[in-house]
This record gives sequence, structure tokens and C-alpha cells, in this order.
Amino acid sequence: MSAPSTVMSETDAETFVVDLLRQRGPLSTMQIEIFAGKEHKRCPDQTVIFLMKMKKKGLIAGEASLERKGWLWSVR
Repeated sequence: MSAPSTVMSETDAETFVVDLLRQRGPLSTMQIEIFAGKEHKRCPDQTVIFLMKMKKKGLIAGEASLERKGWLWSVR
């Protein structure tokens, strides 16, 4: 049985996402969810909504990717 996921604070989630993208390079929304899940963590909102908020703040860049059939996120 796996441990339950912990909902991260907004600040912790932003740090987690930025650090992850710096380490791994551009990732899809699903990939970010998978990496967070492996650490038993979740974003405060639905992942894509939270990532959009981060994009509006200028913390990350995001663009629709036809290849990946979804959003592709990267560090600015």
C-alpha cells in the first residue's frame, strides 16, 4: 500500500516544479504529475491549473505541444 499524497503549499509546489524543470528539462503536465506522485506530493490545485497560474506569474513557460498532445512546461 502506498503512502497518501500530501498537498503542497503554493510556495512549496512552485519550488518543486521549478527545481524539477531545471533538473529534467521541459516536461508535460502528466510527467510533472508522475514525478510529484513518486514523492507522494500534489499541487494545491489541479496540476494544469496550478501550472497555468505559475505561467501567468512568469515563473515558468508553457506552450501547447501537438507532439505530446498537451502542454509542455519549461523554466524561463
